[in-house]
Amino acid sequence: MRKFYKGFIMSLSMFTVLPTPYVEWDDEGVKNMMKFYPVVGLIVGAIWSIIYYLMDISNVSIILKSIVVMMVPFIVTGMLHLDGFMDVCDAILSRRDREEKLRILKDSRTGAFSVISLVMLFFLQFGGMHSILEKNVQFYILILIPIVSRSSVAYFLLSRVTIKESTLGTYFKKGTNKIDRIIMVISVIIMLVISFFVLNIYGLLMTGLIIIGVTWSVEKCRKEFGGISGDVAGFALVVGEVIGILTLGIVL
Repeated sequence: MRKFYKGFIMSLSMFTVLPTPYVEWDDEGVKNMMKFYPVVGLIVGAIWSIIYYLMDISNVSIILKSIVVMMVPFIVTGMLHLDGFMDVCDAILSRRDREEKLRILKDSRTGAFSVISLVMLFFLQFGGMHSILEKNVQFYILILIPIVSRSSVAYFLLSRVTIKESTLGTYFKKGTNKIDRIIMVISVIIMLVISFFVLNIYGLLMTGLIIIGVTWSVEKCRKEFGGISGDVAGFALVVGEVIGILTLGIVL
């Protein structure tokens, strides 16, 4: 049990800014990190839902509520996935050859395409969240989105070829096996069932569209870069989550 505890703490400290007990990082912990990625999604979703509820009952404008709530998952994760989203947008939208795209992907400088993409993302995120608040969607629904997105992303990260330039992508896969992929599939199936019971056909639609968005993102990047990476995982996760928000905002 201790090795799983260590894997959980390492996963939580790696993918969020939440305070965690100190554990010594080692290979045993690393190979168990991804098993807990859906649990990290549950924690992020729970915090997101709580903030949504508190803002919903507060006496402030719906615009301010929407801004605060849309920012929660980015803040809780320390902008980690947002950074990957920006890097991938910079590389893909450059329309260069693969070698140059890979160079741009690893470049720490921020390009114009990433800034433009970020602005567009925030507009979509804000619009979707504003619609969700306007329609008084139940706060606990938001818990589902981070779990589905992380389970889907983790499955692809563990099952697709990692580009050789990706140190983090290789690191996350270190010591993982078929069991880790099965955990992600089971997590997605559970979320599909829960989504159906909570939102009926709309829940299946939301979950399905998140999975499709993540799948498209991963396959697009695999075609462009010859594999996936930590940045690609972040890009796919952000795309999946904004699709989930927009779906709730539009169909409910």
